[in-house]
Amino acid sequence: MAIVTAGTKIPCRVSRTLDVGDFSILHQLTWFNMAIHSNSEYAKGTWFKERSLAGPLIFAVADGLLHHADTIAELLAQDGYEIHAYLGVDNMKITAPVLFGDTLRADAEVVELRATKNPERLLFIYKNNAYNQRQQQVIEYQTTMMVTRKS
Repeated sequence: MAIVTAGTKIPCRVSRTLDVGDFSILHQLTWFNMAIHSNSEYAKGTWFKERSLAGPLIFAVADGLLHHADTIAELLAQDGYEIHAYLGVDNMKITAPVLFGDTLRADAEVVELRATKNPERLLFIYKNNAYNQRQQQVIEYQTTMMVTRKS
């Protein structure tokens, strides 16, 4: 019986507390250095009252949590598939800010595994939601990957 079907929960084995060092290195590495992310004095005057993590970095952390330790690769391997390519992200919404000290966890599930025109390749679609330690959703999105049958 197939394991990778619509509604299958994708286990997330880790959570991650983001500290000042995480914020600094992520913003410097990616050049997301707008004042709201890099200037604590400026950020005091915003509605967050402190620096916040840039939205694309929230995505990077949330997706990293889900892919940690090859979680998705292992799930797909149970049905004889392997990841061929990361194709895209759809319907991304940043739903709450991520601030210093927030601990993020992910909650994902399979949306679809469907054939393509090429019989050797399939589209694997999953939905991911990430939450902070207060159970507030901080991001939601849907990812499409191309998978192939393991030979």
